Amino acid sequence: MKRKLIKQGMSGFTIYLPKKWIDRKGLKAGDEISIEESQTGLIIDATLKEKKQITIEITEENKHDLKNILTHAYRAGFDTIILKGLITENQIKLPLLLGFEITEKENQKITLESISEPEENKYDVLLKRTFFIIKETQKITINDLQTGLKNFKQIEELTLQSDRYVLFCRRSIQKELAKQQMLNWELLTFLMHIQHAYFYLYQYAEKNYKKNPEIIQLLKDLEIYFDLFYNAFYTKKMAYIHKINSQKNSYQEACRKALTKGKDAIIISHIRELFRLIQIGTSPVLAILLSETYSM
Repeated sequence: MKRKLIKQGMSGFTIYLPKKWIDRKGLKAGDEISIEESQTGLIIDATLKEKKQITIEITEENKHDLKNILTHAYRAGFDTIILKGLITENQIKLPLLLGFEITEKENQKITLESISEPEENKYDVLLKRTFFIIKETQKITINDLQTGLKNFKQIEELTLQSDRYVLFCRRSIQKELAKQQMLNWELLTFLMHIQHAYFYLYQYAEKNYKKNPEIIQLLKDLEIYFDLFYNAFYTKKMAYIHKINSQKNSYQEACRKALTKGKDAIIISHIRELFRLIQIGTSPVLAILLSETYSM
């Protein structure tokens, strides 16, 4: 059976699938199929993936870890989470679980299900949004340390958004919907740590900071440093990573000198850690770029 390629847009192509095959599989417009690349062609699979379900017993021992239990079940790719035992609806907080809602409540049993998750192809969009949340946090932090720290709630909300997106992306990886799974998981971990480091810096500075031009300069340098990180990933140019590594010692030395003066030591320690996180965060980025370059 042969099919002609049909040009779509600037760079895409489509083909017609045989109607008999479509009817036999019971497919209709809007249904999803999976396409895998082999050495000699493409494999089209219409097998529907079974929804994953887990039942968790909530006891005196683990009820205080409920947030972590739900987070790990979510990112592990479960579509239905059933909680049994010592559990009430008021104990369940769902801000980190994108698209999950309580669908059933019984005596000592609560069911949570995926109702309106982002589409699977949103991985790249949410990953990029995670980068931009850090950039937005940087700008707010620099501005507020110069004019007044009045936006902690906004930093808190940005951090919550970042956690939501990172968890969804990890969930996608667990469901094998993202390429370079281990490396992307590692990248997401660094992005989460970077956002959290800014959160804790701002949280401390809100009550303890007095204007310090040296700190402002370090934060501006940090903003440029993260831009190199972002550009390395999205332009696929290793030169940005080399620049990050070449500047590592000078920025660490600048932080050490600032620490010896004794003022704002905790804030500078956060900044120093942010420089370190960005620099070591280039490890998965470099591995991804090398893999993409030499697999072409």
